[in-house]
Amino acid sequence: MNSRPYTYTALIILIIVAGLVTGCEKIPTEIITAELVDHIAVATISGIEGSGITGTATFREVDEGVRVIIEVQNTTPGLHAMHLHTGSSCADSGPHWHPIGVPAGTPGIPIVQATRNTPPIGIGEVGNISVDADGTGRLEFTTPFWSVGGDPNTDILGKLIMIHETGDTFLTNPHVHHMNMQMDMNMNMEVDTQMVQPHEHPPGTPPHSHANASATVPPIQPGGGAKIGCGMIVLME
Repeated sequence: MNSRPYTYTALIILIIVAGLVTGCEKIPTEIITAELVDHIAVATISGIEGSGITGTATFREVDEGVRVIIEVQNTTPGLHAMHLHTGSSCADSGPHWHPIGVPAGTPGIPIVQATRNTPPIGIGEVGNISVDADGTGRLEFTTPFWSVGGDPNTDILGKLIMIHETGDTFLTNPHVHHMNMQMDMNMNMEVDTQMVQPHEHPPGTPPHSHANASATVPPIQPGGGAKIGCGMIVLME
């Protein structure tokens, strides 16, 4: 029996298999992995009109929305209102950022308190930061109403964070404020006025002066009073 045809067939099969194995070894086996990159934005806060306030606001995208940490230094103790404004710079700020279409005069709450079930009176109405006696304050919260990039209706990039001399009542949409001094029931705070009562000085008291005995200094008022600090929100590199 002639076995040569079978031998040739076997050799051909071996050559084909070897070629396939060699070809497979040359196929790249790299595994491409994509790392998630956090979107982080920051605003460096500086003083306006001679105010010495400084600070930093950091915005990090998380599953629940945006995690916000705001820290200020070198400012007066008490409450200070914060809003997001439009504008090209702190020297050329525009109105409050207000893209969600809440009718003017609508009562509500600021971003710091708002949830999906209880939306804010305005997406740019941040809330009040409390400053201690040493001139420092910190506010930390997460909001589902902002994003770092993305939808223009939620994107905070390029917005101005503005800080005011007093707290804001945040009672109504910013386009209409009641001019009388209302209590902010949503913030659960009482207006504590600073009043100088008539009194006598003991002998040896150093010379000093007092404000008018009938004058009061409200720690909270619609709009928050004058602007004292500002910073533009930009993407961190």
